[in-house]
Amino acid sequence: MPIRHDRTSPERDDALEVSLVRALQADGRASIHELARTVGASRDAVSRRLSTLIERDGLRVVAALDPGFAGLHVLIHGLVEVDGPARPIAQRIAELPDTVFVSMVAGGASLVFESRHGDTEELSATLTAVRELPGVRRVRVTTYDTLLKEFITAASVTDIRLDSLDHDLIAILQEDGRASYRALADAVRLSPSSARARVRRLLEAGVIRIAAIDAGGLSRNRVAVGVGISLRGAPDAVHRYVVDTPAIDLAAAAHGAYDVIATIVGTATAGVLAVIEELRALPEVGSLETWAHLDIIKEDYTRTFGRILRSADVGLSAPTER
Repeated sequence: MPIRHDRTSPERDDALEVSLVRALQADGRASIHELARTVGASRDAVSRRLSTLIERDGLRVVAALDPGFAGLHVLIHGLVEVDGPARPIAQRIAELPDTVFVSMVAGGASLVFESRHGDTEELSATLTAVRELPGVRRVRVTTYDTLLKEFITAASVTDIRLDSLDHDLIAILQEDGRASYRALADAVRLSPSSARARVRRLLEAGVIRIAAIDAGGLSRNRVAVGVGISLRGAPDAVHRYVVDTPAIDLAAAAHGAYDVIATIVGTATAGVLAVIEELRALPEVGSLETWAHLDIIKEDYTRTFGRILRSADVGLSAPTER
């Protein structure tokens, strides 16, 4: 039976917040009743906490297109070493259209970024733009082979053909993933039942995921540490560990600077350290590097709708440019 979080204390509030964010990462359109049941709190407590997370902490619940479906087949992680202050460089990298995540970190590098591209030419253009920024000393690149675990990407995608109404619904959900079916219906001139059916079809096909994204930095109760792993044996055991460990939000099999990249998130450094120690204990882990996320400058997996839905790439009717 879930533990209820109705009594107020900083520890209980922190636990409720983390549980609520994880529930919204699993299902961004879950109702208040469903969220309350999942996190073990009253509906009033969940409603108040969700309002606080959105209005005060900048939490967003948005729809993101599956990268492969959107024609983004080249995904990379970059560690950037800089001379001088890192924030101006991080802000410039965040302005690049293909970057989806930029964070200032503590560790060997000054900042990290993730970018997604349609082809290697787009990747080359982004890396050139980063390397040409004044103050950038070195960029270490790792290319993702497989996203083993990521809350914003569906586990699988089925063939589906979209029309202009689907495009319009996705564009709205990219701004507000919890928009009511009535609001969606009014915006695209459908009945609420038809809007609901279309959204469910998009979700079930894996075209979009609707999930919570923390915006504007890290909250006081969220510790996030990136891990780069070099293997010295078969990857299976390490892959299983990163997928099965609840504290790991993102994990990818990769090649380049690392063989596996993961992000560990917790409410305290002790919990994050425990996961790092368990990783170090795996015989297949040859070496392990970490970087602590201190300030998230950009976290946006939605991308511009008209730019990435290319009919030639994904067999869709022509999208409306937005």
